[in-house]
Amino acid sequence: MNRSKYIDDHRKNNYDRLEILLPKGQKKVLSSMCSSLNISVNEYIRTLIASDIQDDKSVILSKPDISDEVNTALLDKWQIPKKYRHMIEFASYSKEDGYFVKLKNGYINDLTNTKVINVYKLDKLRLAINKSHEV
Repeated sequence: MNRSKYIDDHRKNNYDRLEILLPKGQKKVLSSMCSSLNISVNEYIRTLIASDIQDDKSVILSKPDISDEVNTALLDKWQIPKKYRHMIEFASYSKEDGYFVKLKNGYINDLTNTKVINVYKLDKLRLAINKSHEV
């Protein structure tokens, strides 16, 4: 067996392959950032995934639900327009995590291409929420 075949077989038997689609231009930004951190893109993504998954659950997507009263008060404080509020399932803020918004099933945010928005500045949250819509 030649070396290439051995490596291919080893990868096939020991690793899962994952394809990630990014908006045009994001790959270059990601590669540049990883270069400056002196790590590979693969290592960076694996690290992000490992830091999110604890006890076989996503930390980001398992935020506890909050009542409508707290949600409304928080969204009022953040000055989120009422026309976007029906999309929001969960919202929170902490100094460590910044502003966190999880959209309900059936909605997506064009900036993150997911139903999760996580930013550190309120003006960025307001801009991001404007890019949310029904799928």
